[in-house]
Amino acid sequence: MKQLLVCLIAVVMTLTGSQAQESTKSKTSRWGASVFAGLNYSYPRINTGYPAHFSPHANLLAGIDVNYRLNPRASLHAQPSWTRIDKVRPDRDIYSLSPGFSITTIKIPLLYRYYILPTHRSLFVEVGVGYNQLVKSDYREEITMECLIAPCPTYYTSNIPASNKSAISGLAGVGVNIELHKISIPITLRYERYLSDYTFPGQYRERPAPIKFESFALTTGVNF
Repeated sequence: MKQLLVCLIAVVMTLTGSQAQESTKSKTSRWGASVFAGLNYSYPRINTGYPAHFSPHANLLAGIDVNYRLNPRASLHAQPSWTRIDKVRPDRDIYSLSPGFSITTIKIPLLYRYYILPTHRSLFVEVGVGYNQLVKSDYREEITMECLIAPCPTYYTSNIPASNKSAISGLAGVGVNIELHKISIPITLRYERYLSDYTFPGQYRERPAPIKFESFALTTGVNF
């Protein structure tokens, strides 16, 4: 009888411990983390008051994803990331004070992700806003002159620091999750458009140069 009572107590304690572990797991499983990297294809939009055309630039993007599952079909994602847009120059410009620059940016998007299928897997769409902080810049006014004998000389000003180093952007995207054993691999295509801009004061121009971007990013990573 005593041995039976001891066995019964042991079974009850085991079941209680298992239920507690499952309860703790169900609570903590709402949180997730991942790393990602990809290619950011950015089109600079610069209004200096002078005619100039800037081509799109392809740059690397890397960051982490911290997410919280709201329900089986929706989650919130914060994705701090780093990107650098390097050596932006106007394609063509005559008698103008057009900028040339390289910038390094920390991006912090906050996204709402909705899974189209009820299993919280596979195809999803997302929408959100992003905070973009300029952490390093090399901005110079490029003065190109038209001359009769080529090559024409090009002059640059000294580096001009930004007067506004932050910008807000809107984002929307679509993606898929490829499920593996204990991890999943997300592949995301995202569109971003700046709603405000970085601002650089002109050294020889009367008006400042607002700089914003329109971009597409293709990323992949690992969800833990």
